[in-house]
Amino acid sequence: MNSKWIELSLSITIFLSGLSGGIGFFTAMGGNPAMVKLSARSFVEYWQQIDNFMGARMPVFGPLLLSSLMISTILLFKEWRSPSFWLMLSACFVAIADIVFTLNVNHPLNRLIQSWDLNNLPANVQQIKMKVIQAFNIRLLLMIGTFVLVVLSVWSRKK
Repeated sequence: MNSKWIELSLSITIFLSGLSGGIGFFTAMGGNPAMVKLSARSFVEYWQQIDNFMGARMPVFGPLLLSSLMISTILLFKEWRSPSFWLMLSACFVAIADIVFTLNVNHPLNRLIQSWDLNNLPANVQQIKMKVIQAFNIRLLLMIGTFVLVVLSVWSRKK
């Protein structure tokens, strides 16, 4: 395969995984710490809004990221003995773990929060808020981890 195609694929993968890792970085640095301080009503109002935006965008972004990781992994397969291939394959698995975690943990929480009426909130809002924060603490590790593995894969290839 022409090395220009491999370089293009790796560049796209760095870019997309960097966007995802950036979401994780924002979550760690500001998103989760700010959510802890929100009142029940403010949290629900915020979450219902952000989930609408992310819910509309992630069905496009997630498959693009996963596709770029898979294509880069396939293109690096001819170098299967190199750390670069194994790091990219690991990044692909970490991204898949993030998707599986999101579908099984975050989506049910999102659906629950979307069902709430701001004028009649349940008594367990703070408990659910802490579950959301805990879930995103795990997801931010997966998102940043994917990015770090991609960067290490590309970096190890340059040696």
